[in-house]
Amino acid sequence: MLRPISIYVHIPYCFHKCPYCDFNAYAVSAIPEKEYVSALLSELDYRASLKEWRARTVQSIYFGGGTPSLFQPTAIRKVVAAICQLFAVHDNVEISLESNPGTLTPDNILGYREAGVNRLSIGAQSFQRRVLAALGRMHSPDHIEAAVEAAKSAGLSNVNIDLIYGAPDETIKEWESDLQAALALEPVHISAYGLTVEKGTPFYLSYRKGQLKLPSEDHVIEMMNLVNSLLPAHGLQRYEISNFAVIGREARHNLAYWNGDDYLGIGAGAHSFNRIAAQKPDSFGTRWSNAALPAKYIEEAVAHGQAESWHDELSFESAVFEFFFLGLRKIAGISVKAFEQRFGVTVETLYPNLLEVLSSEGLIKRSNDNIALSERGLLLADSVIENFAHPEKKVRVERPTVTIEVPEPSFIQTRSLE
Repeated sequence: MLRPISIYVHIPYCFHKCPYCDFNAYAVSAIPEKEYVSALLSELDYRASLKEWRARTVQSIYFGGGTPSLFQPTAIRKVVAAICQLFAVHDNVEISLESNPGTLTPDNILGYREAGVNRLSIGAQSFQRRVLAALGRMHSPDHIEAAVEAAKSAGLSNVNIDLIYGAPDETIKEWESDLQAALALEPVHISAYGLTVEKGTPFYLSYRKGQLKLPSEDHVIEMMNLVNSLLPAHGLQRYEISNFAVIGREARHNLAYWNGDDYLGIGAGAHSFNRIAAQKPDSFGTRWSNAALPAKYIEEAVAHGQAESWHDELSFESAVFEFFFLGLRKIAGISVKAFEQRFGVTVETLYPNLLEVLSSEGLIKRSNDNIALSERGLLLADSVIENFAHPEKKVRVERPTVTIEVPEPSFIQTRSLE
């Protein structure tokens, strides 16, 4: 029986692009909602006709951006209805919508709920007006609180709050206040991300010029430790490096990425991955990306039903590394049996010394069918995971860092921006 799939729908438009954002998002004054939805429907119709997607049960749908909450509920309804008509959708499907709290109202939240959305991800990032301004955010703390309350009133109990720590000049006290403010709203899920300065962003240019003052690494690690202690104490269990949830409310869509499941990306710049669509005998799956520019995507998707800009076959080495790169993000770690079933080789064969060294250094926990990062390993996740990319190289463990240095596969889209 074929494993279920997830569908990611990318909505690339924003009214304002944040200076730290390197996602495929575009600030516009007017959104071509009708034209873009037509392109999405055309691509969905085309993909549903292909054997690699037919008869696959959809376990999750995720509207990401950009700012999906700039689209009217009627537009979201059309896309959800098309997916339900074209694909076999699980009765308990998770349908998530990323949102900017400044764009949410009681009316459109209710509209999204009626359109089928049952999980709302709110890009709060901070409850401090100074920090919000430093991050280039256009909403206020009041918008966040009003959005959460409106969601609950509309019957949307599955609410995630996104937070960012390590913002310019941010103090430990400010970050603790953010966590307390978020917890006071009683969300069932909180995502807490350390700020990363990505190439090509305004933040990167300012950082290179010495104009961006960020907290010290020690302070950021202290902020990270505060997250890891405070959220579990309030009933939100850590299940991934940056994600915490009430048991049973973990983000199923993002877990699909970390579990290596097939996913279909619809929209401008969206990425897809499918194991059974591999076109070469030695391939461990195929992936592709759509045209990034919205205008080009609309033109090609409407005309041809697809707008692919590149296509790649996954090699054995790349697939093995991604198995660990993604799986070890989960606190539960990876299944040794699942690894052997997929790759036809034992972990010890590929990494004859690595596991022993990492275990002796207290960086991983190992049982008969499980490998997971230890508490220390999670702090050193970048250095630990990097060793799985080149098992023939000497094991390297560096000092704690606050970001994963190993380049994250660009097709993984798990983080809210709006």
